[in-house]
This record gives sequence, C-alpha cells and structure tokens, in this order.
Amino acid sequence: MRIANILVLGLLLASIFPTPTLAAVSDQYADVTVGSPASVYQPQNAVGAPDGSYADFQDALASVTLDMGQDEEGLGDLTLTYKILQYGAAYRVELMDADSNVLQSTSGTFAVYSTETTVPYSGTTSYRYVRVTCIENELWSLDAIAAANVAEPVAVPESAAPSTDSGSSGDASTIEASTPQRGMLVKLVDDGDPATTVDEAVYVVDDNNMRHAFPSETVFKTWYQNFDDIAYIDAANLASYALGKNVTVRPGTWLVKITTDPKVYAVEPGGVLRWITTEGIARALYGADWAKRVIDVPDTFWSNYVVGDGITTEVPPAGSVRSISSGAVVYLDETKDYTLPGDTLSYMRFVSKFFLTINDTEKEHFAEGGDLQMDPNVAFPY
Repeated sequence: MRIANILVLGLLLASIFPTPTLAAVSDQYADVTVGSPASVYQPQNAVGAPDGSYADFQDALASVTLDMGQDEEGLGDLTLTYKILQYGAAYRVELMDADSNVLQSTSGTFAVYSTETTVPYSGTTSYRYVRVTCIENELWSLDAIAAANVAEPVAVPESAAPSTDSGSSGDASTIEASTPQRGMLVKLVDDGDPATTVDEAVYVVDDNNMRHAFPSETVFKTWYQNFDDIAYIDAANLASYALGKNVTVRPGTWLVKITTDPKVYAVEPGGVLRWITTEGIARALYGADWAKRVIDVPDTFWSNYVVGDGITTEVPPAGSVRSISSGAVVYLDETKDYTLPGDTLSYMRFVSKFFLTINDTEKEHFAEGGDLQMDPNVAFPY
C-alpha cells in the first residue's frame, strides 16, 4: 500500500490547515504548532494567549507539539490553561530544546475546579518546543501554554547576520522555516495529480537541517507507529531542507536480505548490516520463527546500508530491544544493557511486536548501564 493512500485523513486536515498558525505578537506564549495530528481537533487554538478557544484532545495519547518561537525560548515554570471534559483527565508535558532533546518530562492529573496548572521547571537550559499529551482516556482541551520567562536572544555578530541586499536568497520566513527540529516528519501536500509521485514521499529532518526519505511504509513503521505527526509544507519550504540519505530499517526490528543473495542480516545503528552466519545462531537469537522476521530490501536501496562483520556467536547485535525475566525492557549496545523506563520507552517509540526475551547466557555478555536516557541518537534515524 502506498504511503499516500494511508495519509488521506491527514491530507484532508492539511487542506484546512495548510500552513502553521502563528501568534500575532512575540511573548511567552507558543507561536506555532509543529504538525497537526488527526487526534487533536483544531490544534492551532493552543497558539497565543488564553482566549477561550481550545485544542481538543480526542483520544488517549493524542498530542500536540508547540514552538515557543525563535529567540523566544522559555525559561522557568510552564503554565497550561485548560478545560477538562471528564474527571480523571491527565497530561504529560515534555520540554525540549531547539534540537528536540527532551529536557524534562512531567506528568500529572488536572484539578477539577481549576483552569490552570503549573509545570515546575528549574533547569537553566531554555526550552524551544513543548509537547503536550493526553495520557488517559478521560479527555480535556488546551487553551494556551505560557513560560514564566523568555530567554534573552543570542546576539548575532553583524558580519554573521544574513544579507538583506537584493542579491540575498534568504529572508526571515526562510530562516524560520529551516530551523531544524530533529525527528520532525514532513511531506508535501497532495497536488491532486495522480500522475505525480513527488508529493508521496515522507521525510524525517535531522539536526543538520537535512531531510531523509523513507523508502517504504515498512521502513517508516519501524520508526513511527502512525502518520499523525507529519507536518505538511509547501515545495519552497521542503527545498530549504537539503536531501540526505534514505532511512534504513530500524535496528532491533526486521532482519533483511537482498533478493539476489540468500544471506540474512541484522541491522545495527547507522544502517550497519551484520550477516547472521548460521541458521543455528539465527534461531538462538530470534527464535524458531526467525525466518518470519526477514524482509527483502530492493536492490535500489541496498546501497543505503553498510556491511559490517558477520555474527558468529549467539550475542544479540547492538540496537536490540529485549525483555528480561522481571518484565523490564532493556536496550543493548555493543557492551551494555540499559533499562527503559516508561517515559523513555514511549519517547523512543520502540515497536513491541519485535521484542524478544534475553536469556541469562546472552545477558552475561552485557554490563548493566542503568536507565537509558531520552537519547535522540537512538530515537531518530538521523
């Protein structure tokens, strides 16, 4: 199934809100919505000061990401203005820096007889993006968010400022549009012409302002569970993100092979392929049904990967996500296993259908690394 066919609902929403909604003035409130997921009705209503218009969360885990604005990053506590629709409504607020690194994640339940709640933040790093999530089936609506303070903008030396003469191709809107948000998903709005395919591609943006295409829905679904967080942009803004490498299958998910070669490979971080040298090792690492875990990568996309050393022992490759006897979930790198707390597990978006159990013999190869942090290097392809 083509990705474009799955995005029909999202494209309908994009036709209603084709561009981000900006606040009218510069202040401590959010200036723009970054994406408009289908599970949030009228997310643009959360932009700007409280005005009695609301972004409505329509199911559990619905979320909206808000941009405080360039040179308007927040400091200090964050206040939510809200309206609860059902008793027991609860929230999660993630404060992120300009590179989408999570600085703090806070959850709580709303007071019934109030319309404001404050999320304490004593960090010294300013937050650029705020992701607000409804975390229970009991629903609520968001009117606005407000930072206690706005960080002082960093002075730009005159020699480094963008040129404003007629020969310059840059302007304020282009600079704002190209501000990187690592992990942001973007695509063109459907041009209505079934003969064109350029508007079907979905890209993920890295922290170097480059976009990377997902070669298929199968690859996309190893990194993201759904298409709710895609931002629809025009061709000019899409072109402001330089084109990088295609996205590869996420480590710890599918095993891969090429149609012209029977060798089966595990994928490690960075798109590194590790040939599983024997069927016995494949069975030990991935179970009796290991062959059902294998997918073919078209020849066209095989060059997106890098071939590393073969796997000759029964040690799970780096990037594997395994469950242990206590029920906890661990992430494995080359030498350590890291426990995944609930919030981190959600942030990383690991797909549970790929989880396998790590036995005591396998676990002996890894030292305990403590809790895994919300690391964007693990969470996003680039």
